[in-house]
Amino acid sequence: MTTISAGSAFYKVQAALDDNSNKVAKSMERLATGRRGVTAGDRPASTVIAGNTANNLASIKIGIQNLAEAMQVIEVINNDIKSLQAIMTRVQELNTLGENGLNSTADKVNIGLEAADLVAEFGEVQSNSKWGATALFAGTINKAVSFGLNQASLNFGAVTIAQEFTAALIDDGTDDVKIASTLAKVDAAQIVVADHFVQATNKMTLLTSLAAGYALDVSAKLDVDFAAETTELAKGQILAQAGTAMLAQANAQGQGMLALIQS
Repeated sequence: MTTISAGSAFYKVQAALDDNSNKVAKSMERLATGRRGVTAGDRPASTVIAGNTANNLASIKIGIQNLAEAMQVIEVINNDIKSLQAIMTRVQELNTLGENGLNSTADKVNIGLEAADLVAEFGEVQSNSKWGATALFAGTINKAVSFGLNQASLNFGAVTIAQEFTAALIDDGTDDVKIASTLAKVDAAQIVVADHFVQATNKMTLLTSLAAGYALDVSAKLDVDFAAETTELAKGQILAQAGTAMLAQANAQGQGMLALIQS
């Protein structure tokens, strides 16, 4: 009795086609989703690590937003301090003007009136310096802004500057000491605010660089390498076509043998 066997080669080709078909399907899924892991068993450790990094990245991004707002607030404080300095410049001018022995009583009254307005304005600039409902000249530097996980916060703000000069002394030019003392406080406040801005600028550079690094790390672990994956997909499709062609050729040979037997 004659036995006809398909042979091991046939089954090997069929198994290779099935395996290649699965690989092609997964490549198509990865390209469609843009993710390396398309099932629960794909790269689980990398997925978990990337997830933790993504959480840190999200926190850092909010930290960058907080920092950007803080830098705007520092700019507001700096502009208000410049206004205080302008007031002090005019106060010094009035005090020098008051030292003129040729001033009449009316002149002194006018100098005193402007000086009184400047005294009031000096306080109003500080009391009206706000960001929303938050007073920026609050007696102490206590505005803390967080910048994300494992990142130190920044404390900033402006100390309330009490004006020591009085209109009554300016009108006769005898308020030099108190004017100098108040001006020194204004200048010191500007130095502190400038230092806060430098710290914020450096922090922004750090956070921006850190966010870029985190984003790259997450992408490397989760996102598909489209160039490599497209190459693999093309390779799989070519192998599938080649395998199918080989099976078709083998089948054609079998049909030829059958026709010969039948004849």
